[in-house]
Amino acid sequence: MVRKLKVFKIRFPVVNKIGELLIPHRRLLKHLRKGDKIVVESERGLELVEFIGVSSERCPTDPIATFVRKATFPDRERFRRHQNRAKILLKELGSAALEYGMNLKPLAVYIPLDNEKIFFYYTAPQRVDFRKFIRDMSKKYGKRIEMRQVGVRDAVQMKGWIGVCGQEVCCKVFMEKFESVGLNFIQEQNLPNSPSKFTGICGRLKCCMAFEKGNYVEKKLLPQVGSEICLLDGKKTVKVLEIDPLRRLLVYQEGEALKEVDLEALLPKDFSKIAKNYDCVGCECLNRGGDEFIPVNDIVDYSTPRRFF
Repeated sequence: MVRKLKVFKIRFPVVNKIGELLIPHRRLLKHLRKGDKIVVESERGLELVEFIGVSSERCPTDPIATFVRKATFPDRERFRRHQNRAKILLKELGSAALEYGMNLKPLAVYIPLDNEKIFFYYTAPQRVDFRKFIRDMSKKYGKRIEMRQVGVRDAVQMKGWIGVCGQEVCCKVFMEKFESVGLNFIQEQNLPNSPSKFTGICGRLKCCMAFEKGNYVEKKLLPQVGSEICLLDGKKTVKVLEIDPLRRLLVYQEGEALKEVDLEALLPKDFSKIAKNYDCVGCECLNRGGDEFIPVNDIVDYSTPRRFF
């Protein structure tokens, strides 16, 4: 059993990533409020980050930053100066990259509070050989320069944009990680088979399609569209034409007639346990994180012939 843990969330500057924070003493928590600026130590060095709040999670992960102190006025001023300096360096390093013939697109430059490194974020269609570039630029600026190549989704998360919904893209506002979104989501969600209509600013399928997947878990429990099933009396065979979880209906053909039936009349008794553990559908247990483990076959019997209604 995996217990719920108190996880302290922070947002890192420039990359807009959300991570977990390790607070040495719980008594420090009463002095922190959502939106406070704090100083932490991470793999990038000493950083000024935003404290988002506390959450309870079932799957614990190792904290990627350690609390140092609540940000002071000198910390904020140092951060502001580094940000202004980073804007200048972005132009200079971007121009230098072109002179070195590097096929990349500069995104951002980041300088931590300790001012020991310079992080250069960029996107590129392929691997870039920047060894000579780093060697020369490190000598020029007297700092170690780290090149960080990011994907197109991470680039949009860093820079931000407005989606077709009219709101700022979700990855910049609240998303903690990117979920895999495949073409099968289009079919599962009864959408037109036109991937270009569901492509986001980054050129990948929209992340919001992954937010909807929990609403379509019924389709994993019911027969596929086009299959034939038997009624309870075993004498009538009907053909499944459509499963619409949003309207809570299954459309089937009986003879020449088209009929509808509520999904609640078809779903197994303990369906709610499956719906709450969507990612676990198909594995040996359907109650991740709990004391009780229920085999799939004990909930849904898909033996032939299939009998519904």
